[in-house]
Amino acid sequence: MAKSLFYISPSLEDKNYGGSVVAKSNLEALSRVLQSYSTTVLSVNRNASSDCVKVPTTHNKVGTALANLCLLCATLSPKGAYFLISRIRKEQPELIWLDSSLFGILIPLIRFLSRRSKIICYFHNIETPIIKHYAKRQPSYWISYLATAANEYLSIKGSDLLIAIQQTDEAILKRRNSSALTCCIPVSIKDGFRNIQVQLAPRHVDIPYALFVGSDFPPNVEALAYLNFKIAPRLNNKRIIAIGNGIDKYAHQFKNLDVRGRVDDIADFYTQAQIVVAPIFSGGGMKVKIAEALMFNKMVLASNFAAVGYEDVPNSVLIRTDDDETFLNTIQNCDSNTDSKAREYYLRLFSPYAIQQRIEQAISRIE
Repeated sequence: MAKSLFYISPSLEDKNYGGSVVAKSNLEALSRVLQSYSTTVLSVNRNASSDCVKVPTTHNKVGTALANLCLLCATLSPKGAYFLISRIRKEQPELIWLDSSLFGILIPLIRFLSRRSKIICYFHNIETPIIKHYAKRQPSYWISYLATAANEYLSIKGSDLLIAIQQTDEAILKRRNSSALTCCIPVSIKDGFRNIQVQLAPRHVDIPYALFVGSDFPPNVEALAYLNFKIAPRLNNKRIIAIGNGIDKYAHQFKNLDVRGRVDDIADFYTQAQIVVAPIFSGGGMKVKIAEALMFNKMVLASNFAAVGYEDVPNSVLIRTDDDETFLNTIQNCDSNTDSKAREYYLRLFSPYAIQQRIEQAISRIE
């Protein structure tokens, strides 16, 4: 009888954003590593992909707050928790991949009901300090913070293997559980590069531009404000285009930028951009859009914070700075004809095939 894998994720939906892109890439790599396993993919998401088993979720913010009081996170409802535990008890999977640290509340029950199951917890972020930061600004987040802290604690203490996406996060996990097995596997994204000629793609703006990519998320909005007020007004004959789900509602607020919101084909925007910018100063984990820019063979200009996890990418490809003047001058003086080696680093470090061996080595430590 074939061994079985349960892949449980809050990020598997049809839309592509940082977490969903990484979740899909990890699943693809796992499927290649564990070809002999029977895989059940469970999505804890209100808009779950059609090819996943949909786990019952909360329906609105009130439902999520009530679930938080039960120490349930990531829109997982009490009914959804019962659904997951029942499936695990019935099928007794050899391996459970928790694609978030926010399902830790399930681990003690899994240990009791499915003793042979090995549990891997993949940390997209260290969530607790991020939620605490928001809670200090908005008191309604404190309920979420308590639930997040409890789940993350149980994930760190109860999993057989903890996977961080960058070395700083791995060190934090080690400090919080010195006896835990840990490893570092960076983000990866599926290869969506098309070798198209710039002149064949429709022009998006009549002057050279830098590109910012990011959805409606507080650190991305902070980045838009930085670009709008400190950088864009001083550019000469260049523009900054911003694309991403939901950010078009900020177009009236950031009039020095060309804010487009969601676009049908980001490949064209990447192809024509002279450089990709990522002035991110808060949040956690790794910035997936940097890996995406490398995939499209684009040079990246990023803050030091945004570049965490990309230490193996040289400064000739990923320019790191927190200095406003350097940021401005780099955009102003960049040339789209520069022979970038960016894609070589994507293929070697951040493609699904690049992380496949790391995942295989990680799993071998607990089998």
